[in-house]
Amino acid sequence: MQIAATDRTPAISLTHDPLKLSISGESFPEDVSAFYGEVISAINQMPTTSKGKLDVEMAMVYINSSSIKALYRIFEGVDAYRKAGNEVSVHWNVPEDDDIMEELGEDFKDRFSDLEFKVGRHG
Repeated sequence: MQIAATDRTPAISLTHDPLKLSISGESFPEDVSAFYGEVISAINQMPTTSKGKLDVEMAMVYINSSSIKALYRIFEGVDAYRKAGNEVSVHWNVPEDDDIMEELGEDFKDRFSDLEFKVGRHG
């Protein structure tokens, strides 16, 4: 699955070889459920369709509150994949001097404490 970034939506890539989910950019789509629905559905199917280590790379610049709820559902699906016996690694990349994105990454890390979840800055 490849979704190109727009001025309102992030780039999203879900590949199976290697197994990797990447979400980067800004997220304030007109219709959050329509934009993220296919992504959430694909991730929720992964415990039955995929096996092996999943790498998740997040590099968000801006996220509105509705998109945060969608990301929460994505991480629920990622955690379900882990619960199915697979290794999962999450890296939440934080833009330099962006305390808001860093705090948001830490919030997700706290909510999904069983995931290997790293929050780090990049310049």
